Amino acid sequence: MALITFIAFLVFLFAGVPIAFAMGSAAVLGIYFGSEIPLAIVLQRLFVSVDSFSLMAIPLFMLAGELMTAGGISVRLVRFAQAAVGHLRGGLGQVSILTSVIFAGVSGSAAADTAAVGSITLPAMARENYPRGLAATLQAMAGSLGPIIPPSLTMIIFASLTGVSVSKLFIAGIVPGLLIALGLMALTWHYGRVHNLRVERRATRAEFFAAGKDAVWALIMPFFIVGGIIGGIVTATEAGAIAVAYAVFIGGVIYRELKFDQLVEVLVRAAALTAMAMLVIAGASVLSWIVAYEQIPGLVVDFLTGITDNRYLLLCLLVVFLMLLGMFVETISATILVAPILMPVAAQYGIDPIHFSLVMVMTLVYAGVTPPVGGILFITMAIARTSLSSLFRYLPSYLGVMMAVLLLVIFVPDVGLFLTTFF
Repeated sequence: MALITFIAFLVFLFAGVPIAFAMGSAAVLGIYFGSEIPLAIVLQRLFVSVDSFSLMAIPLFMLAGELMTAGGISVRLVRFAQAAVGHLRGGLGQVSILTSVIFAGVSGSAAADTAAVGSITLPAMARENYPRGLAATLQAMAGSLGPIIPPSLTMIIFASLTGVSVSKLFIAGIVPGLLIALGLMALTWHYGRVHNLRVERRATRAEFFAAGKDAVWALIMPFFIVGGIIGGIVTATEAGAIAVAYAVFIGGVIYRELKFDQLVEVLVRAAALTAMAMLVIAGASVLSWIVAYEQIPGLVVDFLTGITDNRYLLLCLLVVFLMLLGMFVETISATILVAPILMPVAAQYGIDPIHFSLVMVMTLVYAGVTPPVGGILFITMAIARTSLSSLFRYLPSYLGVMMAVLLLVIFVPDVGLFLTTFF
């Protein structure tokens, strides 16, 4: 059954079938031709997979991200970031990265972060003659901080599948996410020198405080959301509801840019994004059930233990595997497929489950910024109006920054785990 499913999945994938339908159809073929299990199991798994309180956070955070854009919150964050770091070499790129870091503390979605921030910063970089490939690459990498810096939809899904603590996994992502951001800013500064990009005028103290005052409601938003989750006051799903209410209040009452007639359009966009994510989750869950039914996790553990008994080498091998998988399978799908398989491996090697989960999530997130699938790349390419080939000059170096931080997390676990000891 598993072999038929795997072959069918590859055929559908390379034929260009949308990933959710490719997974679901492959599972149906595998069950029908490879077993005597009733096909009704497919419908059961499709329903059960999305019938989860934890996954209710997905539509809420998607909606919060859309409301932030429509309510003028994103624009104010960009202005504040420009006042803070716009004077550095590669200033608009630095603004894009800092804004993405702040935005990551609200939406938890790489796609939402990338689209919201990129729609403002990428046209600005084009007007300043930034190489389009550079602009699109750095925004894709910065937008992908969304699922690493809490809250994170990928972490929520991973935790719901493996039983690890969502709040502790969120806390573990803070330091690695900030380190990646600093690395991206350093590399952008380098490219700013290489391309002799114009340096923005340093904002005066009055201008900086004026930008901060205008954006203060947006800046404290992540502290309410992430602080509530980490402090155990609210669950991730409840935090999503708070984020929506806060975004409506700030955009509609404080900034007065969110109008009632915009809500329908915002809700439609959020619903479309949610539907795509849920469809992928449902399709991947059927494949995951087949994997579990065929006892593939046990086979994987036996195979890996036969290769090495060194936990660090094991983690490096898994990173390579997941990066290759991410080249062909979208991040959420890959997460659902591998999380139930790989978590027993962590137990077998005595690896801290939060440390293991963090490494897997970081790898899966940035594997999603690699072609040919690379959904985040295609968002920035569309906004920047450039081709995939123009990104290849810059993508390896930006991915290298992420890999350096990932290796640091692997070999120095306290980089991710240090803050979890306080909560």
